[in-house]
Amino acid sequence: MSSRALSPWARLAPCCASLLLSVALLSVALLGAGPARAAIVDRVAAAVNDDIVTLSDVYDLGGDFIEQRAAKGERRAAELEVLDTLVRRSLISQEVKRLDIDVTDVDLDRAIDDIARRNNLERERLRTEVEKSGMSWTQYRDELRQSLREQQFNSYITQTRISVDEDELRDAYQRAMAERPEELSVHLGAFVLLFPPGADADQQAAVYAAAQAAADRVNGGEDFATVAAQVDQGSFGSNGGEMGNYKRGELVEQLDQIAFDTPVGQASVPVVTDRGVFVLYPFQRDPIPQPTFEEMREELQNKVYSDRIKDETDQWYQAARRQASVEIKLEKK
Repeated sequence: MSSRALSPWARLAPCCASLLLSVALLSVALLGAGPARAAIVDRVAAAVNDDIVTLSDVYDLGGDFIEQRAAKGERRAAELEVLDTLVRRSLISQEVKRLDIDVTDVDLDRAIDDIARRNNLERERLRTEVEKSGMSWTQYRDELRQSLREQQFNSYITQTRISVDEDELRDAYQRAMAERPEELSVHLGAFVLLFPPGADADQQAAVYAAAQAAADRVNGGEDFATVAAQVDQGSFGSNGGEMGNYKRGELVEQLDQIAFDTPVGQASVPVVTDRGVFVLYPFQRDPIPQPTFEEMREELQNKVYSDRIKDETDQWYQAARRQASVEIKLEKK
């Protein structure tokens, strides 16, 4: 196994930083959903054909978002922004009902069971986690039902209008490559001098001084691997000072910037960590080849398709709104 694979100094990728409860939470999170910070006197905010949207509906979906904008004197603009989302939802819901493709209670329960299963939870534990997040179970079910409706809408209406050809994918690839910053990989060496258990400030200073002296030896012309073998108290010296190959962001924060700023073939300044003092040594730094079109094909398809769905949905919404009876009452104070 390589020294890199054993190194505790590489940044750990988050395996499951937070529990994924459902895509239904996404729209709420984007709007900053939560309870309003001030008492709401309920009234009709909009009439969408035969549906009524109330002011409390607006604050149920976007209360926190509205209060954040209200602090900047933009309460009414924020209310109208959230209301537009609710008008869109209403028109989509009316359309799926008209087409008799609405989400049934059986569909909803099946989706909830699937979410619980994918997160290794019982349904009641899922409910507990939802309510701990600040969302009521009823609101969660409503949000999930709406997400499922929008999936139905996309499947039966939006997606039928979309076809993505090869030229469109290649254009998207060229744009992605033009916007992609150059990435580098560093072939890194290192040695570490550890702090004694319970080291005081004087002992830590002595370790730092020893690390600096070893770095000076390397920068004075001595072979890095030889110095590392002599002074390293970690796992690098016995392997010629090899630490591994890293991309930017793969090392812990204390080491990452130093690894890419230190000139190739030069020992770095000593870097103090909780366990000891590091000296890094970039053997080589190379550009990372850009991914090929075929390697990115699936990602490009998803991106282009997602953008097209958004565009088609926006066009449908504008047309549907023109044809519908939509009366915004929120503008009248």
